This record gives sequence, C-alpha cells and structure tokens, in this order.
Amino acid sequence: MTLQALGKKLLHGSIIILTIITAGCESVNDTMTRPDDKTRPTENTEQLIQEGQFSKAANNLIRLARGKPATEQTSLFLRASSLFIKNSQIDEAKRLLNQITPDPNNKILNTQINHINSQISLFEGMPEQVINSLIPDPSLPPRLQIVTHRLRAQAYLLAGNTLESARERIALQPLLTDPEQSRLNHEQIWQSLRQLTPLALKQLNLAPPPDILGGWMELARISISSILDPATFETDLAKWQATYPDHPARQWIMAQLLNRYQTIKRPEKLALILPFSGKLAKPAIAIRDGFLAAHYQNQSNLARTEIKIYDSSKQSQTIEQIYQQAVTDGAEFIIGPLDKQQVTQLANITDIKIPVLTLNQTDTLPSVTGNFFQFGLIPEDEARQIAERASLEGLIRATVITPKGAWGDRLANAFKQRFEELGGTVLEISHYNFNNPDLSGPIKRMLNLDESQRRYNRLKNALPTEIKFEPRRRQDIDFIFMAAFPKQARLIVPQLRFHHAAGIPVYTTSHAYNGKENVNDNRDINGVILSDSAWILSPESTADPLRKTFFQLWPQSMDHYARLYAFGMDAYRLLGQIKWLHLNPNEYFNGVSGRLYLNQQNQIKRILQWGQFKRGRISILENIKAPDIDLNTDLLITP
Repeated sequence: MTLQALGKKLLHGSIIILTIITAGCESVNDTMTRPDDKTRPTENTEQLIQEGQFSKAANNLIRLARGKPATEQTSLFLRASSLFIKNSQIDEAKRLLNQITPDPNNKILNTQINHINSQISLFEGMPEQVINSLIPDPSLPPRLQIVTHRLRAQAYLLAGNTLESARERIALQPLLTDPEQSRLNHEQIWQSLRQLTPLALKQLNLAPPPDILGGWMELARISISSILDPATFETDLAKWQATYPDHPARQWIMAQLLNRYQTIKRPEKLALILPFSGKLAKPAIAIRDGFLAAHYQNQSNLARTEIKIYDSSKQSQTIEQIYQQAVTDGAEFIIGPLDKQQVTQLANITDIKIPVLTLNQTDTLPSVTGNFFQFGLIPEDEARQIAERASLEGLIRATVITPKGAWGDRLANAFKQRFEELGGTVLEISHYNFNNPDLSGPIKRMLNLDESQRRYNRLKNALPTEIKFEPRRRQDIDFIFMAAFPKQARLIVPQLRFHHAAGIPVYTTSHAYNGKENVNDNRDINGVILSDSAWILSPESTADPLRKTFFQLWPQSMDHYARLYAFGMDAYRLLGQIKWLHLNPNEYFNGVSGRLYLNQQNQIKRILQWGQFKRGRISILENIKAPDIDLNTDLLITP
C-alpha cells in the first residue's frame, strides 16, 4: 500500500541536498519551469532555501540550468528534484528526474539518482523498495555512503525493524567527521534499540564482545531493566564497562544513563486508594493485585517499601479526607483513586503537597497540575491512535460504527475529531443496539445500501418493466472504525462481508478482543486490525513473566481483567519514573499496558501495539513510525 501521508510526515522539515559530481545527461525540457513562476535566475537560491521557499528555489535552479553544459545541468536538476520533494511536489520531482539518463559507466551519477528515487519511495511510504534497491557500496565517496546508510536506516525504521536501523547507523558512524553529527547518530542508535524489550534484546544479541552492536544492545537492556530494579544498575553497568572498554556509547550515552539513574528514586511509603465495594470492586482488586505483584517482583525494594491500602468506597469518608489521612500517615506518594468522580474532586484540591497518581482521568484539566498526575486506560485515546495510524497509512475517508449510548458517542467523537485534524473525512457515523443481533440496519445506513434500495424502489415504481437489482454500497470508503465488545464484533464483521464490504479494512479498539486465543470464535473477525498492549498481544516467548503467573493463579479473573492487572503493575513501576518523565518530555517508559509518556497536562499517555486477526489468531503488526530524517547539515552544498 502506498503510504503517501506517512511519507509527507517522514520528510517534512528535512531535506537531502546531495553532493553532485559532474556527469553527462540529456537536456531537460524548459516546461519544467512553471509559466507563472516569477523567480528570476539572479535570485539567491540559498536565501530562498533558508526562507523555506523550496519550490521557488527549485524552479530557480532549473532556470539557472538553461544553456549550461550537460554535466552542470545534471547537478542543478538533481538538487532541484530534492527541493521539490522537500516541498511535497513529488510529481515535479519525478518528471525532472526522468529527464536525466543514467549512465552505466558512471556509478556516482547512478547512485545520486538512486538517492533521489529513495527519497520519493520514503515519501510514498515504501521502505522495502529503498532497502532492496539501495545497496551500500564502500567504493563510493564517503559523502555518498553517508546518504546511503542514512536512507537505509530510515527505511528500516519506517518498516518497524529497529534492530536493522541501528545496524545501518553503526555502519554509518565511521564515515562521520562532524562531532555533532556523530552524537546525533549515536542518539538515533540508542533510541532505536530502546524500543525493544529486555528479553528481545537478550535473545537477539548473538555476537560476542566486543561487538559494537552487541554492546549497544546490552547497554539498552541494562537501561530498560534498571527501571524495574534500579538496585542492579550499578553492578550491571560496571560489568558492561569491563566487557566493552572501548565502546562508543561510553562517550555519548553514559552521562545520560547515569543522570537518569540518579533521578530514579522510588518512594518508600506508598498509599494505594481503591474502592473495594460497589461496581468498581472487582476492577479495583485486579489493579491492587497487579500493583502488589510488581512490588513483590522487585526483590530489592521489599524490605524498605511500605504500602498502605485505603478503601475509597466507604461512605463515611470523602476522597479529600482519605487523601489527608494518607498524608498524615506519612505517605510519600499516593496512588488512586479509581472512581472518576473522586478523581475530579481530588483535582480541585489546590494544595497537593504529596504527589498523586490517579487511576482515572478527569474530563477537564485541573487548575493546578504540579503534583497531580493522571493515568488511565482511556478508550478515547485508543480511538485517536486508530485515527493516527489510518492517517499514516494514507487512508483519508472513513465510516464509523459504534454502539448507541455515551460510550459509543465518546469513541466516535474522539476518532472523528482526531481524524479530521489530520486531514481525513468521516463520511458516516452509524449506531447499533447492543441487544439486537440483527445489525443490518445500521450497517446498511453506514454503507449507503439503504439509499441504493430507495433508488431501486423509485425506479421500480416508475418503470413498467421488471428490472434486475443488486444493492450497491458506496465506493468511497477507505476504512471502517468499529467500536465493539467481542460479542458485537463477531456479529458486525460477518454482516459487513454479507453486505459487500469484505474488502474494506476494519480497525477497532482493544475492547473487541478478550485476550483469549479462541480460534473458532475469532475467525469471525479475521482481517480486523486492533490496538492493544504488549501484555495482551505479545507471544509467550517475549511476554512479561508475570502474565503466565497471573494465568496460573487467577485464570478466570484474567479472562475479564487482564488489562487491569497490567495497569496496576505499571502504576507501581511508574512511581520511580515520573520525575524523570516530567523533566524529560521526550522520554518514555516501556510498560506492559503500553509505551508510556507524560504530556504537558501531567497525563500519562499510552502508545499501543497493533495486531490483526488471521485464521482466528492475533498476528503482530509493526508500529508505523514517522521519524524525522536527519540528512542535511553535513551534505548541504551550493550548485
């Protein structure tokens, strides 16, 4: 699939200005310059580039090329092509590039053409094409090797292969002479590998010391593991330093890692506030058990950490009184409450001296956020992430089907708002009844089949002869966003197929999957793409070890509350990380409920993984990324 929207994000804000070696080519038709372009050849091209007027700069280069020798034309046209890409004018870049004839005897020219074509492929979301066509060649000048490795690194990252992206950047490193470029490249290696789990880093690290990539992988594993057990960090780091004495990470990454370690300090007196009676009691018990399991898993913290649990469902105490009681009892960090109304009441306290991590989220932002942090499994956030993934995949027209009621409306509105912000269009929103197994009515409305039937009825009444009729659904739908629980999802998807919508991709939230690998039931939702946490989607070989323990201890409860166990675990593990996340807004924490980060409103947000049902089983999909291409400063030249 062409991911043009993703390519735009990938290349926006950066450009490859290639070093052009003189080479022969055919002349380019003057029609490449637009008739209404008033750019004069004497204008300063570099000034236009600095001002962001890339189209003018490109057309200026084409004008400057008039009457020049073929070799100089080639230099100008290639650079103009890159500027057109920068301005999202892909058709212009292609037309200009097609006027340059490759020379089988000129390796440098052909490489430069390949670099421009690779930029176009990244723009159009086709990383595999870049990986297959752009092969490193150590006989090329270093500046061209740099571009090759950077393009391949970005292509692997776009394809979701972070390990190979890091490998390309390690190959790139010896070619860089600028200290700042070296630092940025090392940072890219580090960020790529930190997206892997500790188990994956351990299993994939096959090369013995002092292998450079192996050293990076082991340091990334230590960094992630130390979040769960900071007490082991100093021992593991000392061992790494002895094993990899000359590793480049010692120069660039060690200071950052040590700074984070010094910031991580888990509070020793915790207050956990949950409701243990009423409608939230069972979810609260699952959260509590996940919280305590993470605590007991961290052996180094057992002796010095005290956890006191408060019941927020008692009518005799308000949430403000429970908070004050926890403070009086010496709590250094308060976790909870879970009830949304109580979270809102607590948010209205203006003098929160002890940090609070709530287990739900308010509808409006609190007036004071300093020590008030919010964490929740928010359905609307999942709907927004579906909108973002669809946009990155180049899908621009959606229909929506959600249940009647407040929950369905919230998801539909959150999806619609985010998708339209990203330039998409929601064609239709249809609502179904939870208790009605016949969903043909809302599905027909969503697909405009009811309108097709009405047209047929009008023709049938107007014409004297019998006419053949087959309902025809609307043809402008790129994908369907479905909000449903497992039972409803297994009804909706087969009825979509029945109503001629089998070829339309369907995206849904985690609520459509109960986490159980029931092949017979899940065949009904084959093809559906859903967002969920690593706790649910990861195969047994790479899953958090506590997941297996929970299934052994509480198999029935895990069928209903698996995500809440993970939520409780992350609530505990986050406590030592919040200060670091607060001070470093671009950092994240790899939790079991998602990849977690702290936004400007002190809300913990989750980045989820993706899966697709195939033959009744979940198949993991790579996360689609839109990273910035960092290919400019040391390659910037003048024609």
